[in-house]
Amino acid sequence: MPMSSTTSRPDAQAPSRSRLVTGGLVLPALLAVAVVVSLLVGATALTSGDLGALLSARGDRTVVGILIGAAVAMSGAAMQGITRNPLADPGILGINAGASLLVVAGITWFGINSLLGYIGFALVGAALAAVAVTALATAASRGFGGSGNSPLSMALAGMVFTAGATSVGSALLIADGKSLDVYRFWQVGSVAGREIGDIVPVLPLLALGFGVLLVAGRRLDILAMGDSVARGLGEKPEKLRFVIGGAAVALAAGAVAVAGPIGFVGLVAPHLLRPLIGTSYRVLLPASAFVGASLVLLADTLGRVVSPPGEVQVGIMTAVLGCPALLWVVARMRSL
Repeated sequence: MPMSSTTSRPDAQAPSRSRLVTGGLVLPALLAVAVVVSLLVGATALTSGDLGALLSARGDRTVVGILIGAAVAMSGAAMQGITRNPLADPGILGINAGASLLVVAGITWFGINSLLGYIGFALVGAALAAVAVTALATAASRGFGGSGNSPLSMALAGMVFTAGATSVGSALLIADGKSLDVYRFWQVGSVAGREIGDIVPVLPLLALGFGVLLVAGRRLDILAMGDSVARGLGEKPEKLRFVIGGAAVALAAGAVAVAGPIGFVGLVAPHLLRPLIGTSYRVLLPASAFVGASLVLLADTLGRVVSPPGEVQVGIMTAVLGCPALLWVVARMRSL
């Protein structure tokens, strides 16, 4: 029967117990190592005199990095699930660019300079970007004789939207030098100088996104079987995509508002995990949070030591490391 062949897809398979045990041991250990490295390693060496101050500053930075990395990675995994697109990611699909464009507009036209102001504009921009990219991908697929959003059309639509949004944002900033000064550090993506208090305004947004996605794994597994199977099991695919997609956008927008756009983490984290723990989103979503947090902390720490006494922002480091990772993902897709 058609349904039996569909339900046997690897996306819907439950992870084996050995994979669960492996993931349950390895991922927390990886995050613990990343936390220790983040606290102890930096452009400034730890001395007994300033140990307390440095650990306090790095502690805040580490907590922010954990939350931002977890949010971006879970957002990317969820986007890959609802679009059935292995190239989905807040950066590649234009979500970060949409949030950034609205933040630029808020800085330029309304003079916002507070994190709370960034949050509102980033959330609206991320939501508008999701709608625009989906519409572009649908139009492109149908224009070339397709019937839906292929992974390639979604990725291309995201790149086109990102290019357009970046161009418009650059034009706004060029016309206003003061806004450029406010925006340029935030733009590259960084957790440097961030304190725990900076994350407080976005906690409701992050809590909503984390809460929805942590209980959405089973339904994402059902969506992976196809819309017809999902309907046969009593689910409403359109409603599921709206709710889960909204949670993913909320996480991406919250992360962008605090740290700026940090690319590739949402793309790479789920792909690193699938060979280790399987493809079930019930496990992949929370596991992605561990890997995303670890990746951001390690990239941030590496950025502190590659060019002392200065630092390279984490958004630049993830881009440098993410480009070869993207090539690996594409090569892996071609080999499957």
